[in-house]
Amino acid sequence: MAGSCWQLRPVCDLKKADLKAGFLKTAPVSATESSSPSAHATASATAPGVARRLLALNLVRLRAQRGWSQEALAHESGLHRTFIAHVERQVRNASIDNVERLADALGVSVAVMFQPPPDPPAG
Repeated sequence: MAGSCWQLRPVCDLKKADLKAGFLKTAPVSATESSSPSAHATASATAPGVARRLLALNLVRLRAQRGWSQEALAHESGLHRTFIAHVERQVRNASIDNVERLADALGVSVAVMFQPPPDPPAG
């Protein structure tokens, strides 16, 4: 019995978390949405994920501008490297607190993290 207090338990099963995130992306919101084609078309036009995509694009862009690896950004923000990778691949949601930590580490406002990336220079 005395040795059982030293056993470590996993904090979060990332595989289950990724599966749950994938399910939530594809699961209908309501019964009417799944049965009505027009409701589905409307829902997909405003489907969740736009903010997640913008966050991922800006995170990769801003990190690359600074020449930082995912590990360097993780160190600066106090987050785990695999969390950074999952946010960049759009497989995990980031809380507002974590978005704020990422923005602070990158030296930008939270609003910048959700703006469409600037167009590349012409020429």
